[in-house]
Amino acid sequence: FIVELQDSLEELTGQRSSFIFSDSREDIELAGAEYPWRTGLVALNTFRVSEVPLRRSELRRYPRRSPLDVVLGLEVILTDYSNLNMWEEDLEANSHASYRAKDVAQLEARAVRRSVLLALSFNHLCYFHPKMVTLEDSPQGLSVRLGVNQELFTGLKEQLQQPPFAGLQSGADFAAAFRRGQQVPEGASCRSFQGSNAGAIVALQLAVGESKAAFVCMMGNWTMWANCTKDNSQVLTECSHVNKHFAFDATTRE
Repeated sequence: FIVELQDSLEELTGQRSSFIFSDSREDIELAGAEYPWRTGLVALNTFRVSEVPLRRSELRRYPRRSPLDVVLGLEVILTDYSNLNMWEEDLEANSHASYRAKDVAQLEARAVRRSVLLALSFNHLCYFHPKMVTLEDSPQGLSVRLGVNQELFTGLKEQLQQPPFAGLQSGADFAAAFRRGQQVPEGASCRSFQGSNAGAIVALQLAVGESKAAFVCMMGNWTMWANCTKDNSQVLTECSHVNKHFAFDATTRE
């Protein structure tokens, strides 16, 4: 049914949909792998992040003035993503011919919205460099690939809304809070580097239980680190190599 529906969409629009890519060699290799972001129960899709333009009206809905902004934005996006009602189990439950004929346009609109949500995640709210990302085609595919959940978001929001982080926005503000020796949450760290072409870079790491998340501030905008892309056995937000990625060294301040 999925293949037939995709063919119908392509026939109606005259072009191949830009949001479904399931046949890459990487997908085939990953299909049977036991990774923390793989259930093995649904197909993998490879999404071309670079192909989706984002309107200013969309970007304005998700500010990046602070790490808290980023967490709140990702929380909304992940909820919208899981509620798209376009996943394989949803489609199989409505696979009769009349549904298929009636809702092709609606499914196309949902698929376009999925592309926008993925682009907002990887091009806007997350620090992610590759042009493509592979994830499971399921309501939880995006959150599991990132390695985030509601428990993590709740813990991050609590820390960012309490002293000494409450009300802080700029990278300089967070770096200053650490330099002043204020009591910070256990497991938190902040490193800043002043000598890059993009100006100051600030990397903030926070711990919630056994989980960690990192936020990167460049040119006044914050993003969540999701660039653990060289090892598919890790989720994208695994942040043990953040400092190495930015070449923080002995001149870096904590």
